[in-house]
Amino acid sequence: MYHTIHRIHIFSACCTILKGVVLLLFFALGSYAMAQNTGFAKSSRTGGGGASPRNTDEKGAKKVSIKPHVKAWRMIDDMSHADTIAVDTLLNLHQINNPIWKNNLMNVTLGVLGSPSVSTFFPQIRRHDGYIFYNSTMDYIPQTEQMIFYNTLTPYTNVTYQMGYPKLRSEEYVHALFTQNVNSRVNIGFQYSLSTSIGRFDSQRTDNSRFRLWSSFDGDYYRGYLNLQYNHSDISENGGILNDSYVMYPDSFQYDKAEDIPVQYTDSKNIRSVYELLYSHSLDLGHVTRTTPDSLEYEVAPAEIRHTIAVHRSHSHFFISNLSTYDQIKDQLFPNDPMIDNVSTHDGRKYMEIKNRFELKMNEEFNSLLRFGLRAYFGVDVRQYRWDAPTTYELDSLQRYVATYHRSKENEVVTYLGGQLFKNQGDHLQWRAGARLYMTGYKAGDFEVNGDVSVKFNIASQPTNLYGKLWFSTTSPELFQERYTSNHYSWNHVLETSNQLKYEGGISMPNLRMRLYAFGGTLTRWVYFNEEALPSQKDGVVQVVGLYGEKHFSVIGFNSIVRLAWQQTSDMEVMPLPNFSLQASNFYEAFLFNVLRLQVGFDVRYNTSYFAPKYVPAIMQFCAQTEREVGNYGYFDPFVNLHLKKIRIYVKYEHVNYLWGSHDAFHTIGYPASPNAIKFGLSWNFYD
Repeated sequence: MYHTIHRIHIFSACCTILKGVVLLLFFALGSYAMAQNTGFAKSSRTGGGGASPRNTDEKGAKKVSIKPHVKAWRMIDDMSHADTIAVDTLLNLHQINNPIWKNNLMNVTLGVLGSPSVSTFFPQIRRHDGYIFYNSTMDYIPQTEQMIFYNTLTPYTNVTYQMGYPKLRSEEYVHALFTQNVNSRVNIGFQYSLSTSIGRFDSQRTDNSRFRLWSSFDGDYYRGYLNLQYNHSDISENGGILNDSYVMYPDSFQYDKAEDIPVQYTDSKNIRSVYELLYSHSLDLGHVTRTTPDSLEYEVAPAEIRHTIAVHRSHSHFFISNLSTYDQIKDQLFPNDPMIDNVSTHDGRKYMEIKNRFELKMNEEFNSLLRFGLRAYFGVDVRQYRWDAPTTYELDSLQRYVATYHRSKENEVVTYLGGQLFKNQGDHLQWRAGARLYMTGYKAGDFEVNGDVSVKFNIASQPTNLYGKLWFSTTSPELFQERYTSNHYSWNHVLETSNQLKYEGGISMPNLRMRLYAFGGTLTRWVYFNEEALPSQKDGVVQVVGLYGEKHFSVIGFNSIVRLAWQQTSDMEVMPLPNFSLQASNFYEAFLFNVLRLQVGFDVRYNTSYFAPKYVPAIMQFCAQTEREVGNYGYFDPFVNLHLKKIRIYVKYEHVNYLWGSHDAFHTIGYPASPNAIKFGLSWNFYD
């Protein structure tokens, strides 16, 4: 069964990639022909650039030399606003190859690239709205507001390769990105990523692949954004090592290699596939000519209408090939075990969501009196859930009990209204305030309000940004939080609506490369997974407060990029957080021969001890535990970074202090950090 399903996933992925390649070749050939005939026009999104003076070849024909330029942005606020970002060409922190550590300050992870993880830094904790089995892999799949779109004067390509040793337990990552403008209005691109990690412990292999195809159109009146994405993960689940003492006290046991340490499972897998489609398009409702104080005329759209459709389809399966192997420890592994099938496990979970949102936006440029804009929108979400149901047994004609396996299916339709006032333009003041009310479906009565403000000014001639954020919501429990049945876990109960209040405020000074902020939250009737790996609801309130700071210090070539946080939680079982977390990248930087940028240094990562949530493979959830605290351990990674023209290279010795220090290095109970390993990587940008 597994091999058949796996072949289907591979075939589906190959078909998706083939379609993307065909489309890419089609647009590339079209753009090439267009470039040959007309040259490349200046893009309306680049806001600059254009062609350099024309040259003449030997035959007298004119040809255009175009200076490379790439602009990138994300669409935020429900795809209504473009937020410009920098293309990733920085050498700083290039050696941090795992995205969960580059994007999050602190995580609970299984110690393998591509394995499930969750952030334990409060401002970065995320939950998927609708499907709880998606939460532990969200950091590897960009969400809607993380999708990057491009506009280029010349084709832009990035190729990245990373490798981890020892070879027999290797880690490998391959990434390719290509984007090109067909003309000044249309951009198309694709991205493919593949990561494989065998893991340093037994049965820990992960295989993750991602393919993305996107396109954008920027017309005078009409604009559109298309994004197609496919993600597939094949994760071997070992359930953790049998006893943490094997790693903590290695001299007491006869295990020469980490892969020889016994683990809970040797034939268990979680396989997940995610298909996503997004198309967002808008139409300006007329244009009005305005004049700047410098007497320059420009056009402004008084308003625009937008429609966005998003389709998300997720399949996940948990496999155990032979359950008889675990008869003696079954009660320990699965204390809440309905046992649909006592031979093997094949738990299937499917989730599909179709979102439609219709929006009217009044642009702030047209509102010359009050200088703010207005959005109003209406949305319809259709959700479908499929999962296993309890097995029934009936007597056949020979008076033998025959098992009949069932599947549960449920559909939900949710509608909502929302609006926002905003001021995204201005040299000194920007702000946004929005609200959303759910009207029908299981979320009827839920609502959320949010707002943020940013004030820019100078302190001692230093540009300074003072900002604040506030978010409040009432949220009904998701379907799988209330009822679910699988081969080893089952629950069916009614949960109440929970409330969340989160806030953040701080100051940033970009020229000083410094940022400080305070954060906190109040969670009422918070839903979490308890020590029995069952959904539970806190009867009361959980309070979280904290401080965060980051600073890039630089003195005569010596640099230190420091990120640190202090946070305090009122309930370590419901919201387990380390009190103190630190990441620091320390290096000496030099320029050699006027072309080579060199960094030599070391990274440090540390957090205080806490009851890190344990991982349960059968439901891919991180659950509360009070068995043992982990943490109070530092990770030391020496590295060398090189930047030569368009190529960046790093070499590092990850977790080198494992060679001589304490081995009490655990991300959570049962999951030790990987021992010392050499990592190598390069990233190459092409602009033609």
